[in-house]
Amino acid sequence: MRTKNLWLGLVAACGALATTSLAAWQGIVNREVKCNGTLLATINFNKPTLFSDGASGGMTVVGNATKTANFAGEMRWLQMIKTNRPVNTNTPAGTPYFDPGELDPKGNDYPFYWNEDLKGRDGNNYPGLWVQNQFSNGGNTLAFSDQPTRTWTGAAIDWTAELSLVCWNKTTNQIGVLWTGSYGFTITAAGLLTIDGINELAAGGTYLTQGAIDQRFGDIYTISTDCEWCAIPGPGAMSTFALAGILAIRRRR
Repeated sequence: MRTKNLWLGLVAACGALATTSLAAWQGIVNREVKCNGTLLATINFNKPTLFSDGASGGMTVVGNATKTANFAGEMRWLQMIKTNRPVNTNTPAGTPYFDPGELDPKGNDYPFYWNEDLKGRDGNNYPGLWVQNQFSNGGNTLAFSDQPTRTWTGAAIDWTAELSLVCWNKTTNQIGVLWTGSYGFTITAAGLLTIDGINELAAGGTYLTQGAIDQRFGDIYTISTDCEWCAIPGPGAMSTFALAGILAIRRRR
């Protein structure tokens, strides 16, 4: 759920949300993402912060990934959400769905978090959501920010995201999952808001599967946690590939 970053504070009062007291809300500092020892990217996330305006509650998450010269393909964020209060989607409660949802008028029809096109589904331009405006550092650093919230109406609410850093081959539509982390929040029926910081998972997590992406986007993308084609081959590997190609040609002859 992509919104602007706002902070209005919490007041524990009758009819309003209250916060829990947590010792630490985990962030990430200089997390290296490697493929067989080759550094592909570095990830950083601030410690998530609570958000509430008294009636709605959630959290603010801000971070980025910086790729190295070894990174092959396009660097993207891909996020899936599981919640008992889904929005902008026809996905049933408790079933993971891609963020943004397929009914989000500001979104595009791609599996990635930021829009691939300047225009959203409603035909309007959203420069703040366009992926090209999220790059900095000469196109090497890709930002991430989210502020998921839900309005508390007296029923318990749960919200969890699995966020992945991926490489995307635009020609083959292969998506390689390099890193995955989760974060989220809960609001109890009594109005107690708790947030959970960035927790690292095995690459791909549990929500992002081939079945999930096929169901949402059809037979377009191939998901893999094999990092090999996300890394630019070194000179030795290139020589090996060339030799393999020569042998294959000889066999065909």
